[in-house]
Parts: sequence; C-alpha cells; structure tokens
Amino acid sequence: MSNQTRPHKLRIGFSFVDLALGGAQAFLVQLAQGLSERGHNLSYFLYARRDDPSHTSPALLSPLQAIAKPVPRPQDLLSCDVIQLDGYHSLLRKLPYLLHLDRCVETFHSAYSVRRSGPVYASHRVAISRAVQAKLKLPAHLIYYGIDLPPVPPDHQRQFDVAILGRVHPVKGHLLFLQVSELLYRRRGHLQALILGGFPKAGPYQRQVEAEIVRLRTAGLEIHFTGDVSPDEVPAWLAQVKILLVTSQSEGFGRMAMEALASRTPVVANPVGGLLEIIQEGETGFFAHRDDPASFAGIATRLLDDPNLRQRLGERGRLDVAERFSLAAMLDAYEGLYSNVANHHH
Repeated sequence: MSNQTRPHKLRIGFSFVDLALGGAQAFLVQLAQGLSERGHNLSYFLYARRDDPSHTSPALLSPLQAIAKPVPRPQDLLSCDVIQLDGYHSLLRKLPYLLHLDRCVETFHSAYSVRRSGPVYASHRVAISRAVQAKLKLPAHLIYYGIDLPPVPPDHQRQFDVAILGRVHPVKGHLLFLQVSELLYRRRGHLQALILGGFPKAGPYQRQVEAEIVRLRTAGLEIHFTGDVSPDEVPAWLAQVKILLVTSQSEGFGRMAMEALASRTPVVANPVGGLLEIIQEGETGFFAHRDDPASFAGIATRLLDDPNLRQRLGERGRLDVAERFSLAAMLDAYEGLYSNVANHHH
C-alpha cells in the first residue's frame, strides 16, 4: 500500500482477554506494533491480571505497553474509531461493546475461538485461514498471519535433528512427537530433539510428557527443552533445526509452520486445519498420515538422510512465505478494513 493510498491515522483499541504466550496473542501484539509504526494511535484493555504469568506474559505485555496506552475499563475503548477483539471474548466479555459491534473487528484463530466468541459476533469478522472461515459459517475476511523474514540462517548450525514448537498442551501432540523421536533414535542410533515452548500448567498431560522425556533421556535420546520462548527468540531457535514436526491435533492456522519455512526449515505435519494452506506438499514440506508415528518417522528419515532435499525444500519454503505471508500484506489488509469500518461509522 503506497503512502498516497494509506488511510489517515486512526484511533484503534485492542481488547484482550489475556496475553498468554501463544500464536494468536503474539500475532495481535505484532499487528499492534505494525500499526503503531504506521502512525496509528493505539489503546488497549486487558481483562487478565497483569501480575499473573499464566495469563499475561511479560514477553508480550512489555512490547504492547511500549506502543499502546492502557485503559482502566473496556468502555474507555469506545472513543476509538475501531475496536479489535482478540477472538476469545465470551458474551460476558463483549457486554461493554454490545451496542457498538458495528465498530468492532473480531479475529478468529481456531474452531475453539469461534465457539468461545459465540453466539454473538462482531459485525466485521476476520478468519486467519479458510479452515477457520468454514468453522465460522458467517461471512468473514480471510487475512493470513504475516511475518518479516528473519536473516538467512547458515545450515551448518543446524544441530537439532527434529523439533516441535508450541506450548505443552494436548492439542499440540507432544506425546506423538516423542513417539516419532523414539522411532528415529532406534533407527539411527542417535538423535537430538528440541522442544520449543513451556508448560502452561501442570496437569495430567503435562506430567505424562515430562515422564516420557525422562524415560527417553534415560534411554540415551538427547532432548533439549527450552521452556517459554518469546516470539523474538523463535527464529534463532528454528535456525538450529533440520526438520520441524507439527504433530498438532488441530491448527486454525499453524504459525509455527510458517515461521519454520521462513527460517528455511522443512516441515512434516499432520494434515489438519490451516496447515493444509501453508505447506505445499513436496515443495516446502510433507504431510504424514494423521497421527501415525511410523509415517512421520519415515518422512523424517528421508529428510535427515538427504541434506540436498532439505535445502531445496527450505529455500522454496522461505520464498513461499515471502510471497504469501508477508507482514506488509497483512498490515495493508487490516489497515484497509479498519479504515472502512471507521469511514462507515462516521
């Protein structure tokens, strides 16, 4: 979008249910940062307590505070030209905005986001993938997440054979990732695996994952666990990985796959949700048979044994992200939508 066609400066309010360290929240903070750099005036309201690390990550709150003014009540956002809802507002959370939904933009990130935000939706809706668009069953703009390409990583630094990126939660499939890692270790006699992400809470699933990590380490498998990683740190970690395994049960979009491709890291994934829109089979990565450890391990073995194939997929993946998932294109789309909302309201 050229300077001649760029919308005038808008007052944009962001309403967050929480700022936990997840793909949706990282995206919204990134969106706010991009809008701030383009000169728009930002405010935000956060429902979650700011001193609760399980619902408010300092890695997301700090950059938001640097660019946007906090307001004490959600009603204080009503003076803005447009209000961006994070996609997780229950009807109770929407009550302050209920008479002003024509000025609200609601972004939906997953089937859970669609369910959580119903049955009353904002007048202006955005789906982050065609998969989420289909779940919403209402007209919605399709605006993919976008990122700036990180520096090109040197391939000789890729010491981790396989990695998983995301919080330790049943939907992300960490137990499947560990099954695949064990199969690879048995076939190859050595393996370095990386778990990128923290434990959001200590529940039965998380304890099961921890126990499996201990068992596999005892058997000789090298597993590196990072804990929580801020969005800014993700590219540097992915630059050290040969293959990203996306073992998720579902994905509204699959930001981790996009980030891996941007770092020239091929992806092997479950064929679910928005991943089907991100990964180009045989060109930027591969799909395994769903939830099948042997299928994942077979494809990963082929990639680990063929550095040239990994390089070809990685280079094509980076180009594909630049073409289809640029940060500038995402910002242009939101800026245009916000401008239309503000002009219609006025």
